[in-house]
Amino acid sequence: MTVSWRTGLTVAFGFLANLSLGMGVHAAENVTLSLDWIVSGTHAGYFVAQDKDFYGDKGLSVTISRGFGSGDTVKRVASGSSIFGIADAATVIASRANDDVPVRIVAIVYDQSATGMIYLQESGIKTPKDIEGKVIGRSASGASVNLFPAFLSANKIDRAKIKEVVSDASALPSLMLSGRVAAVLDQSTNLTKYARVATEQGKVVQAMRYSDFGLKTYGNAIIVRPDTLKNKPEVVRAFVEASLRGIAYAFDHADEAVAIVRKTHPEIDAAVTKGELMSHKALSASDSVRKNGLGSVQSSEMAETIDIITTALSLKRKLTVDDLYAAGFLPSKPILPSGL
Repeated sequence: MTVSWRTGLTVAFGFLANLSLGMGVHAAENVTLSLDWIVSGTHAGYFVAQDKDFYGDKGLSVTISRGFGSGDTVKRVASGSSIFGIADAATVIASRANDDVPVRIVAIVYDQSATGMIYLQESGIKTPKDIEGKVIGRSASGASVNLFPAFLSANKIDRAKIKEVVSDASALPSLMLSGRVAAVLDQSTNLTKYARVATEQGKVVQAMRYSDFGLKTYGNAIIVRPDTLKNKPEVVRAFVEASLRGIAYAFDHADEAVAIVRKTHPEIDAAVTKGELMSHKALSASDSVRKNGLGSVQSSEMAETIDIITTALSLKRKLTVDDLYAAGFLPSKPILPSGL
């Protein structure tokens, strides 16, 4: 009996497939990532890790969903509706200290917090003290809003001398650019969104970060439940490493990274998205990160962050670094972009 070459190939492929199964090839681990807010350039690294298959190389299939604020993300991770989350460190600290919410930080995304204010240069604001006598716009809650009292205290600013207008976060840019308020409480990573419209109107906007004026704290972090750390430590390590690789790649290839994000979110503006990504990069440009790599956590800086947030928010108890941060899930070899 003769065997055709087609039959031979079929048999060969079938043999190889069975051999692969016998060698332990498994389906990818499905995990979810909840962002802290709507998709922006600050999230480019995760989309790059997805597009470049950095997650796939680690045996992961990652679904990314937009966030609705760090507080909501913390709740989603704590409830198990999302495996991983991106949330502001201050929010995580408050959730752990006040309500013992079961989440831990495994990597720091912003080595400096982006919390602060964005203001019109025409308003005459140059220093923190200059906001006295001004009208400030803010949302009802949020990281920049929550830390505002601590910023005022650190800079000896009398809050009674400031008029505050509370509005939906989406309305803050128009409030400021229309001249109704001199500044808004918002993260510095959003500066490009304001600048695009301001430029069209012949105005100039600038950002003032709390971290530059007495409140040096960590910013966004990757968070996860303690039981995930216990039951799936390799999944956590794989996710963290692939995410940091994606962030490093995005920093080094900004235009490509923006194009990758816009594949699934074409509604976002390319120039704004790139500006947000570059703002994220600026928050990572620290001596600590250059020495220890993206995602790294220094115990002394984490302790300082805990001290500042505990006092600023009058938390029920003071956490230890071990209460907040789970060590041992960062890459063994530091990951750094070439241009940091």
